[in-house]
Amino acid sequence: MFLLATAIFLVLATLFVVVPLYRFQERHVIGEKERDAENLQIFKERLAELEHERDAAVLEPDQFDMLKAELEKTLLTDMSGDLPVNGAVRRDLSANASWMAPARLVPVAAMVLIMPLSYFLYDLWGFEEDLQVANIFERSRDSQGNPEQIRDLIFELGAVLERDPENGWAAYFLARHLVSFGEMQEAARFFERAATHIEHPQDRAVVLGQLAQTQYIASGQQMTDQVQATISQAQRLNPAEPAVLQLLGADAFVNGDFQSAITYWQRLLSMGPDAEEAEFLRAFISQAQQILSASSQPDVQTPGPRIEVSLSLSPDADLPAGTRVFVSVQGIGQAGPPLAAKLLSVGDLPSIVSLTDADAVGPFNLSSATEAVVVATISMAGSADVQSGDLQARSAQFSMQGQQEPVRLQLQIRDVIP
Repeated sequence: MFLLATAIFLVLATLFVVVPLYRFQERHVIGEKERDAENLQIFKERLAELEHERDAAVLEPDQFDMLKAELEKTLLTDMSGDLPVNGAVRRDLSANASWMAPARLVPVAAMVLIMPLSYFLYDLWGFEEDLQVANIFERSRDSQGNPEQIRDLIFELGAVLERDPENGWAAYFLARHLVSFGEMQEAARFFERAATHIEHPQDRAVVLGQLAQTQYIASGQQMTDQVQATISQAQRLNPAEPAVLQLLGADAFVNGDFQSAITYWQRLLSMGPDAEEAEFLRAFISQAQQILSASSQPDVQTPGPRIEVSLSLSPDADLPAGTRVFVSVQGIGQAGPPLAAKLLSVGDLPSIVSLTDADAVGPFNLSSATEAVVVATISMAGSADVQSGDLQARSAQFSMQGQQEPVRLQLQIRDVIP
């Protein structure tokens, strides 16, 4: 279809160039003939007038000869063709109408070369592989779990990766199809490859979240150091990555930590999943709540610590509204991910940010801490990893024990990370 459309547009473009050039050439030749006939007729009429004036003795013979010579010279100048003018040979104007003239040769040459040159440059700089991957993705939606169709898609994606080893999206979709076949080790390898070559922070967080899930299943549902390291990478890019929250909730449920499982699942619900996933999460939350109630564990609705941060940006800072802002609570003396975190943008500021146990991004929450600090970072790179040039604000250290009222803080982001 693409080649057919290209051929049609090429024919139309050719007609736009050739037809005007041909018609101009034809009009040019016809116009010369008409002009020459008119000039000759004017010459004859003027010569007849001069002869009449000579015969009537109005003009002397010398005057007549001089005027006739000037009239003939004017005729030679106005007529087309190789006629001598002022001792030089006048170039035939019809040569301008030749197809070898630059005025016609250049457009024709451009018309002939533009298509092969365009294909060459597109092959050099274009996104043909990305378009092919997008087409494969659309077809995968229609496969509806058909093993034969999925197998064919895997082979096609493999061929794309052979031609373009750094195509992150091809590796990502290939990994997803491998998961559907239960090939977790191979899927993890391609998820990791995709995360290496996908640059956008949020997209990379999605890939890392699914990589963590795949590694978790491949390790027999064990939260290994490798899985935890992948989770940490994803959370540095997006503390609320859904795949990571799903994994943490499932792991907590399997290990009997029903309160943490409910916290993770409720956070997923607050992110507005589709109706089917929301119903699935509510069913698991209800099941976990029933188990908690039966075992006389504290109810999930029991309020915990709350930190309210009045966050603003320095008036001297002029940043795009979409620049990401990471707000986190760091436990004093505790390693690993933050106790709680939220993701905002510069366009949200000023704002009051509320942090509770529901905002936990790892195995520890606000209730587990004794001392903490709040850190707000504007990331120029869009990552939770603090880098030189980022803007940051850090609160004083405060106690989390025995707090019946929310901890209220005021922070203004203005310090530049050296």
